[in-house]
Amino acid sequence: MNNNKIFEKVKMKIAISNVKEEDIVMNRRQINIGKGIGIVACIALSMTGMVFAATKIINKFGANSSDGIQTAVNSGYYSDVNTKYEEANGISTSIESFLIDDNNFDMSINIKFDSNYNVEDMLSNEGKLDIMDLKVVNEKDEKVFATREIESEEMTSLYKTEQEAKEKYDSYKGAYGETDKKINDNEIKFYLTATGNPVEFPASKKLKVTFSRIRNRHWINGEEQCTIFKGEWSFEIDVPSKMAKSNIVEYKLKSISDNNYILESAKVSNTAFKIYLSNCDGITWNEKECVENSKGIKFYPAQRSDGDGEICVKDDGTVTYYNTFNLTNYDATDTLKVHLFKSNGDEVIIELEKKK
Repeated sequence: MNNNKIFEKVKMKIAISNVKEEDIVMNRRQINIGKGIGIVACIALSMTGMVFAATKIINKFGANSSDGIQTAVNSGYYSDVNTKYEEANGISTSIESFLIDDNNFDMSINIKFDSNYNVEDMLSNEGKLDIMDLKVVNEKDEKVFATREIESEEMTSLYKTEQEAKEKYDSYKGAYGETDKKINDNEIKFYLTATGNPVEFPASKKLKVTFSRIRNRHWINGEEQCTIFKGEWSFEIDVPSKMAKSNIVEYKLKSISDNNYILESAKVSNTAFKIYLSNCDGITWNEKECVENSKGIKFYPAQRSDGDGEICVKDDGTVTYYNTFNLTNYDATDTLKVHLFKSNGDEVIIELEKKK
């Protein structure tokens, strides 16, 4: 099999949020979790499928951002950088704002076109603009973010086989969404929203942002058409001290109503709350599931993408669960109560307390 075919397979696997080769992603409405399944089966805990939901507009980082991100923004946890515009082939770009913590990385980029381009035409016929090869590394050259396209190309150039690439290549393992918003006839704002699942974003003091291909996709007579604008755009931005270190707060188990369930971890950051459980037979998605602080305020799942939550049945029948909720450090209290549910309707209550 030639490299193109090998890495087309790799690209497809990466494009579904790095689901492991043996995993099968299924719609939770179509199967029930049970024992005795001979393969790993995973249900994504999202209403939206493999892309982020566009349910509301958030000024700083677009429609994909979660309520947790909005809380962080409202609390001043973001940075307006407004870098100098870099121009190439009549297209000028500038980074306006960004936010990074352990669980989320969001960025807004201004893209201006000169009179040789027609933004209205680009966005007609359900047109969209995205950045194909956006890559972000920190001062230690650790990867913070990279689009699937550039990762596929890098793997193709670096490794001879798919297995070698899987073993050695440091891929971005989170999910992400890209949206655009027309500002005027010559300018759009591009929004990136990325989650760190299952790996937390590295602590960073500087970010280097590079890309060379802006893509315009639209549909004519039901067929996708694609135009790629090429150039070289590069930015280096300083990360404020409040974002340059981990803000994770860990919680430990105080009590659980089903003693068979095992709490693996529960962590709150400035943008999200994540909980991981194992041996949780019978657990299922329920619209009432939430995490509640000691003030009685309830916070519900982010549900932006399949990367935000999942129930998996391993080949030995063990059931694991993780989910992302919109609780943040700004609303977290010393004790928390998580409300989960089984397929028979029984509620599982998990009481947590902050680690000292």
